[in-house]
Amino acid sequence: KKFVAWFFLFFFQTSMASALVLEGTVQKIDREQNIILLNTESGTETVLLTNSTKGTENLKPGDKIRVTYRQEGGKLLAETITPNEHGSPPSPSEIPGA
Repeated sequence: KKFVAWFFLFFFQTSMASALVLEGTVQKIDREQNIILLNTESGTETVLLTNSTKGTENLKPGDKIRVTYRQEGGKLLAETITPNEHGSPPSPSEIPGA
């Protein structure tokens, strides 16, 4: 029983550690190719949607979102998409007088 408990604890920590997050604004959605172009602070990212991606139903260009994803073969695979109402902090070029 101890082995099983340790296994699940290790697995849970490992799977949590592999969850990555991106925040940005949806630039484009291509539902045929299952991709989202996301404008982030570091540039435009291409995120792939899978059959198990949650939160894509009402997604549209201009939405500020938070994407939990995993990397596989150099590709970003979306797991969960949620609204990011607070958005990321503005860059200095977006702050008046900065």
